[in-house]
Amino acid sequence: MYVVLLCGNDVESTLFKTNFRFFVKSVAHVYHSNWRADFLATKPHVKNRFKLTTAVRHYNSSDFIYPMILTVGSCLVHRNLKVARDRYNSSLIYVDILNMQYDELPPDRARDNRITARIACKHILQGVRRKRLLNQYFIEEVSEIIHIEWMKRNLNHPQKELMVPYDNLSHIEKSKDRKAVLIACRLYNELYLYYWFNTTPIYFTGRIIY
Repeated sequence: MYVVLLCGNDVESTLFKTNFRFFVKSVAHVYHSNWRADFLATKPHVKNRFKLTTAVRHYNSSDFIYPMILTVGSCLVHRNLKVARDRYNSSLIYVDILNMQYDELPPDRARDNRITARIACKHILQGVRRKRLLNQYFIEEVSEIIHIEWMKRNLNHPQKELMVPYDNLSHIEKSKDRKAVLIACRLYNELYLYYWFNTTPIYFTGRIIY
């Protein structure tokens, strides 16, 4: 048996990483939940949103029992109604991201939320530790970073109107990036994470645009 002893800075580093992962996951979870709520509010007639997943998942063939015509094509839908398989190509699996909680998403579909949440959490924690002035300018600064990193991950995105500098985005699109930052700030206080990271709570200065 091998016993690994963590001492001093190693303990602090491990604890920090654990706490930071919790922070990121909490933000990603709420960010996805908010996206679902906003999507349903603006498109109440849409009942599902199936997206291709590249994650290796194993489902019993007998569980795909409902033949349906979806936006992604003719499919057999799983009995849980959240997964579909192409009717003519069983290697193509789709997941309904609109009706899945964050924890239900396959890794490739959770990845984008997680990366966005990590950027927001990282810069907020740095800002608090460095005693930055947390105002609208700070929110826009982090939101711009989130958008730049999103574009890097989505070079072939079909909506070219999104592949522009942050300042040229519509208010609706900017608000999507801002939400990640604002959710992270809210959870930092609500979950008392300032105790975990040994900082002050977050206090905004001036008028904040959502």
